[in-house]
Amino acid sequence: MTVEPSAGAVRVHPLARTIGLTGLVGTVVLFVALGTSTPGEPPTDATTAAAADFLRGLDGTWVRLGEVVADIAMFAVLWFMVGFALLLRRVEGDLPWRSTMAGLSGLLVAAFVILDSSEEAASHRAADLDQGQLAYAYDVTTIGFTNIWLPLGGFALACGWVILSSGALPRWLGWWGVVSGIGLALAQFVWEIPIWLIPYAAFWIWLLTTCVLLVRRPVGGADGVTRR
Repeated sequence: MTVEPSAGAVRVHPLARTIGLTGLVGTVVLFVALGTSTPGEPPTDATTAAAADFLRGLDGTWVRLGEVVADIAMFAVLWFMVGFALLLRRVEGDLPWRSTMAGLSGLLVAAFVILDSSEEAASHRAADLDQGQLAYAYDVTTIGFTNIWLPLGGFALACGWVILSSGALPRWLGWWGVVSGIGLALAQFVWEIPIWLIPYAAFWIWLLTTCVLLVRRPVGGADGVTRR
């Protein structure tokens, strides 16, 4: 009886369920925390006055606590992204460039969410800043947010591509990742129009669906591969 990687290696790895659960919990907590810490957030093309008023309303202890929880949750999502990329690496082949790119894309997303502190710094000094300065801090975070659509899309595209070529997970999941990934990249051309919400929502629903599939799939042996 020989042991070799197969299309089932992703779903039977003993850590697959843990990786999926980490992503599921992290994503849910992330969105709850962001909703709590950014009450009444204006649109991406907000006026100077609206952006300034928004940041002035963020200087509160409960808002800061929400931001901390969001950072921790994003770190958990990063664990999922890296873990899922490593699972896909097992079935990609001798040159795992797509799964490697998926992991690096996840790192870029987490780096922005965790390290960007423009709004926090501006709201902390809101009393000493004028309207234009507050609006600038808002724009740094907002435009930075539109820039992370590219690595988000890159993660979905790379993962979807590996899924399609390996058959490690359902093909519809692979196509979903590819389409939402391309959509997120193209959304940067229309970032001021709410249509970007379509590929953005499609990405996160795809990610949650992937997590659920990893949690529900049976777990295999300690070596993480199927036997023939």
